[in-house]
Amino acid sequence: MSDLRMGIGVHSPITALLAEEAGAEVLWLGSLEMSTSRGVPDREVLEPHEVAEIIRSVRAVTALPIYVDADTGRGSDELAVLATKLYEEAGADAICVEDNLFPKRNSLDDRFGGRELLDPEAFAGRISAMVDARRSLRIIARTEALVAGHEADAAVERLRRYAAAGADALFAQANRASADQLLPVVKEIAPLRPMVLAPTVLPDTDARAFAEYGPVTVLFANVVMRSLVAQTSRVLREVMSSRRLTSVSSELVGVERLFELTEQGRVPGRGPGSGARASHGQENGAATAADEPAPLGASTADAGAERGTRAVAETPTDREWARSLMTESAFDYCAGGAGDESGMRRNVERLDAIRLTPRALRDVSERSTTTELFGRPLAAPILVTPMGLQALCHPDAEVATAAAAHSLGLGFTLSMFSSRPVEDVAPAAPGLWQQLYLLREREVSWSMLRRAEEAGASAVVCTVDVPVVGRRSRDARNRFSRFDAAPPAIVRDPSFLGLLEHRRRRTPSLTAADFLSDVFPDPAVDWADLANLRSRTSLPLVVKGILHPADAKRAVDAGVDAIQVSTHGGRQSDRHVASVDALPAVLSAVGDRVPVLFDSGVRSGAHIASVLSLGASAVLVGRPVLWGLASGGRDGAANALTSLLTELDHTMALLGASNVTDLGAELIGSWEQT
Repeated sequence: MSDLRMGIGVHSPITALLAEEAGAEVLWLGSLEMSTSRGVPDREVLEPHEVAEIIRSVRAVTALPIYVDADTGRGSDELAVLATKLYEEAGADAICVEDNLFPKRNSLDDRFGGRELLDPEAFAGRISAMVDARRSLRIIARTEALVAGHEADAAVERLRRYAAAGADALFAQANRASADQLLPVVKEIAPLRPMVLAPTVLPDTDARAFAEYGPVTVLFANVVMRSLVAQTSRVLREVMSSRRLTSVSSELVGVERLFELTEQGRVPGRGPGSGARASHGQENGAATAADEPAPLGASTADAGAERGTRAVAETPTDREWARSLMTESAFDYCAGGAGDESGMRRNVERLDAIRLTPRALRDVSERSTTTELFGRPLAAPILVTPMGLQALCHPDAEVATAAAAHSLGLGFTLSMFSSRPVEDVAPAAPGLWQQLYLLREREVSWSMLRRAEEAGASAVVCTVDVPVVGRRSRDARNRFSRFDAAPPAIVRDPSFLGLLEHRRRRTPSLTAADFLSDVFPDPAVDWADLANLRSRTSLPLVVKGILHPADAKRAVDAGVDAIQVSTHGGRQSDRHVASVDALPAVLSAVGDRVPVLFDSGVRSGAHIASVLSLGASAVLVGRPVLWGLASGGRDGAANALTSLLTELDHTMALLGASNVTDLGAELIGSWEQT
C-alpha cells in the first residue's frame, strides 16, 4: 500500500459515486460540505441523526472507506461517545473529532478574530472515551493549534498527547498558503501515527510532498461543493438569461449519464442490487473482525452491516443492554434517584404490591384500550412523561421517542430541558404536550410557551415539585453536570440568549450552562405564578408533581385541567410517599372535576392496569422508554412502548376487562395502603 491515500469530500450518494469514479480512495463527509448541502452554517448545527442519515445514504452506494467529521463532538464527552456509536452503526469507518471549543468555527472562517482551544488533557479524555466506546471504528484526533496561532511544536505536543490517549490517526489543520507551516508537524507525527491532512489553503502543493515521512491521507475536503456552487450558479444564470438550454448544452451531461451513475449497483446488504462495488471493499482491505479496529483507510462496509443488526433481545433486559451502550455517567444520570434511592425503589415496590382480583366468564375475545384526553384520541391511556437531555441516551433524542409514541397512537410530553427543540420534535408527534418550569427569568418560560403553542402543542404541563434540585449521589460521585454534559435546546431559545448576552456584559465568562443553573429552579414559585401561567394560555393545563390532596383541590380551583400525581420518578426526594400511595387521596379530593394522571415507578403493563383500576385516567411512563431509546433509537423506544401495550392488553384479558373503562376499584384485591 502506498504511503499516500487520496480522499475527496462528498455530501450525498451521487457525489460519492462521482468521487469513486474519479479514483478517490477515501470519502470524507466533512462538516462544511454536509452543512452547506443542508443550507445551514458550519457551526455544529446539523444534529447527529442527520449526519447518520447522510452516512447511511453514502454507504448504500459504495464500499470505499468513509471518514466522518464530528467537529468537537458537540462539546461533550457523552455526546461524542453517542456520535461514535451512531456513526459506526450507520456505516462509517472513521470519525474525526477536533480540539476546538463548542460550537466550533470553521478553520477557514476568520471573520470573528482569534479562537480558543480545549485543554489538551480534557480533549485527550474525550478521545479515550470514544476509543472505549467504538467497536471497529477508527478515531482521528484533529488539532486546530496552527489555526489558533500556535507554533508547530505546540501542535506536535497536542498530537502526541492525543496519540497516547488512543487516537488511531492524527490530523493537523493549517491556515497559511504555504506548506512550511504544516511540514514540521508532518515530519514529527507521520512516523508516529498515520496522518490525515486537508490542504485546502495549499492549492499549489503536491499531495505527495506530505507522504515522504509516513502514511498520509490527503483529503480534498470541499472541492465538490465549491465546484457545484460555481458551475451550477453559472449554468442557472445563463438559462434564466437566455430562456433556453442551447447556450449551456455543452456543460450538461445527457440523462443517459444519470442512468449510468445510479444503476451501477449498491453495496450488498446496504440496498437493492449488486454491482462493481461488491468486491471493492476487499480491494481496500475491508474485512476485519468487528471487535478489532480496521487499518486506517480500510472500509468496514461488510462489518457495518453486521453491526447494525444487533438486536436488543440478545440481552436479558432493555435496561442492562442500554447500560452497556451508554457512558457510566449518562446511565447513572438517567437511572439514578435522590438520596439513597429508596424513594425511587419504593415507587416500583408499592406498584408491585397491588394484587388484582379478576372477573370470570366475561367475553374478552375483542378488547379495546382506546381512550381520549382533552378531546384527542389515544390508542391507550399511556403517554411518555417529560424527560430531559435524551441525547444522553441516543443522538436522535426526543425526535425518536416522540415518533415512537405517535406511531403507536400514544401521547408524548416534551421536557423544557429537551435535547431537541420543540420545532424539531413537534412534526414527529403532532399535538404533543409541552412541559414547563417557571424559571427565575420568567420571560424564558413564556418564550418556551409561545414557541410550543406555535409548534402545535395541545397541552401544557407545569412541573411544581422542584423548588430545589434533588441531591443525587450518583451524579455527585461522577462529578456529572447535566447542562455541561449535554446542553439542552433551551440554551438556543431567543429569550434565553438575549438574557445571557445581557448577563455577560457584567460577567463575560458566564457560560450558558451556568446561566441556566442560575435561573433554574426558582424556590419562590407559588400559586400566584400558577395563576399567571393559567392566564397566558388557552391550552389545557396539567399540573405535575401533586401529592397532597389539599394541593390537588386548590389546583383544580385555580383552573387547571388535569392533575399529574408524581414523585418525579424518585429523583427529588427519598422521603416522599410513593406516588401510588398518594393517588387515592388525590382522586378523592378531585372527584370527577378533572382527569387525574399518574407517573413514577411504572415498569409494566400490569402496573398500568393497576393504576387505571385505582381510578387514574392515564399513565405516563419514563425510564422504560429511555432504555428502549438507548438500545435502538426510535425502534427501541417503540419496542418498549409496544411491550407495555401488549402487557396491558394481556392483563385486561386475564382480568375479564374488554375495555379500559372496565378497569375499576372492584378489581383491586389485596393492597395495604400506607
